[in-house]
Amino acid sequence: MKNSLLTIALILCTVVSIFAQDSAYQKAMKKEIDKLNIADSLSKYQQSANGFARISQLNPNEWQPYYYNALAYVYQGLDNSLDLNKKDEALAKAEELIKKAEAISPNNSEIVTLEGFKIMAEVSADPASRGQSLSGTVMYTFGKAMKMDPQNPRASLLMGQMEFGMAGFFKSGTEKACGLVKQSQAIFAAQDDEALKAKLAPTWGRAFAEKSAKACQ
Repeated sequence: MKNSLLTIALILCTVVSIFAQDSAYQKAMKKEIDKLNIADSLSKYQQSANGFARISQLNPNEWQPYYYNALAYVYQGLDNSLDLNKKDEALAKAEELIKKAEAISPNNSEIVTLEGFKIMAEVSADPASRGQSLSGTVMYTFGKAMKMDPQNPRASLLMGQMEFGMAGFFKSGTEKACGLVKQSQAIFAAQDDEALKAKLAPTWGRAFAEKSAKACQ
């Protein structure tokens, strides 16, 4: 009887320990995600990247730390204060992290969208030499993400941005671009951000969708 009670006690201790670890992980992730969501400088993007790197070292089987770490580097790659080489260095780091996230969570629309965003940043870094060769890849990647999850607002929003660029290049209408942006805006409006944050799911892009929609008025 004593042995049985001891076994039960050990099991309970193990379960409590596991939940405590999960709680610490969730708490650390939410803190870093909040920081990244309001980051507005290279130093803050790098601080976020470092924070997610530390979390991933302690939780190597979770895809979210790699995802947000990559996002922080994509933001760096879009910063116009950096020269082309520095942008490419940041985006190369993002690519490494995206691959790690994808290895853990394959066929994930959010990760595919981030891959498209990363390639989009590569085009933005040097549009004259990369636009023609990479724009099709960007649009294919966002299209893939949209097929995987039609309710992913970031995929439709970023596809809309590419359509805006195409419309400007070919001097054509923006109906398709505006349709995608408004679709994204509607999805964002229907989402429960607090519930998504509790699951560590991405919520970024809402403000950009609202800003982009103004171009369609």
